[in-house]
Amino acid sequence: MQERKKKILKAIIKEYQRIGQPVSSQLLTERFHLDFSPATVRAEMMSLDEEGFLEQPHVSAGRVPTDKAWRFFLEEEKDDLSSEEKRCILKRVNKLERELLSIKKVAQFLADCSRSFGVSGIFGRLSDFHEAGFHWLFNDFSFDDSLTEFLKEVDSFEEDFSEFFNYLDEPVQIFIGQENPIKYLRNFSLVVGAFESEIGRGVLGILGSKRMNYKKNKFVVEQVQKKIKGRSCVNKITLK
Repeated sequence: MQERKKKILKAIIKEYQRIGQPVSSQLLTERFHLDFSPATVRAEMMSLDEEGFLEQPHVSAGRVPTDKAWRFFLEEEKDDLSSEEKRCILKRVNKLERELLSIKKVAQFLADCSRSFGVSGIFGRLSDFHEAGFHWLFNDFSFDDSLTEFLKEVDSFEEDFSEFFNYLDEPVQIFIGQENPIKYLRNFSLVVGAFESEIGRGVLGILGSKRMNYKKNKFVVEQVQKKIKGRSCVNKITLK
């Protein structure tokens, strides 16, 4: 992809992450002070539309990133979290060691730390699965069709997540939209990881809108995963 087009696409994605609304060429030009004319921006946006990176959800002139654009952005943006962001997350994660760690508290922690929907579960001789953060999903999606479909299927959530071990090729993996193996979650993004403990196989994840902070959420899941995998924490994990 040409650098000019790449710069415009990244600007659209960042603006959409900020406002959660379709981004117009006029808004893009005004906010980012691009070195291109408005006509050039419009032409490049049309080209990105044709290439499958942007789509027009309504009759408005604005565009939103597609799953293809989010994946491109995630792989293109190699910048890591700042030292301060990591320090704040690690400080919160380390507090988990100072209390009796439970699967329920892990789900709540993931939800609170990411401001998204948190899940955690153990599947073995005894199974325990928890969800937290419904209010964050309502903030992001209100009552649109994707949330309605999710709520209809929520009773099967535990069973579906117990099968995630079959889909994970890495310790922590990111599924964007249509990449998601769970059909009714394909309007969301999911950062999910698995672990083995003395109690059984476990899974933990963060579910949210496609404009979530992927790098932050992946770091959160990785750090919680490390705590759970540590011998000192595995022995403390309790059901319920």
